[in-house]
Amino acid sequence: MYCCEKKYNICYFFISIILFVILLILYVTLTGIVLNDNPAHINSFNYAPENVKDREYITFDTNRVIEKNDITHQEGSSDFIINRDGNYYIKFNTTIYEPPSTGKETTLSVYLEHNNATVYGTTVGETVTNAYQTVNLSFGVIIKANSGDILKIKNNSGTVVELLQPNIDIIRVK
Repeated sequence: MYCCEKKYNICYFFISIILFVILLILYVTLTGIVLNDNPAHINSFNYAPENVKDREYITFDTNRVIEKNDITHQEGSSDFIINRDGNYYIKFNTTIYEPPSTGKETTLSVYLEHNNATVYGTTVGETVTNAYQTVNLSFGVIIKANSGDILKIKNNSGTVVELLQPNIDIIRVK
C-alpha cells in the first residue's frame, strides 16, 4: 500500500510541475503582450493663443507626450504623420475666441483632414452672435490609416479665429 501511495505522489508531483510550467508560460506570454503592445499615442497642444486664417491649418507648438514612433509630429507644424497601418482614435478640443473684427453672426468651425480629405463626423461648429464671444469645439473619431498618411485640422469659419490652447490626442488602437 505504501508503494502505491508513493507512485501516486510521484504522479501528483509531475502533474503539479506540468501545470506550474503551463501557468508560467501563460503568465510570461500575456505579460509580454500587455507590456510590449502599449498603444502608440501622441498628445500635442499650444501654450499661447493662435490666430488661424480661414482655410488654414492649426499648428501645434508642443508635443507633450509621444509614445512609440507610430505617429510623428514636428513641433510648430500642422501635420501628424502616420508611420504604421492601423486604426487610430483622434480626439480634438479647443476654445475659439470670436475677435471683434466681424461683429456679426458667424459660425466658428473646424474639421479633421485625412490626406487632404474631410473626415466626415469631425466638422464641429458653433454660431456666435457677438464679438468677444468664446465657444468650445471638440470631436472624437476612429479612422483607418496607412503608413504615410497625414492628419491635420483646418479652420472652416470663414474668418480669422483665435484658438485658445488647441489640444489633440492621436492613439493607435489596433
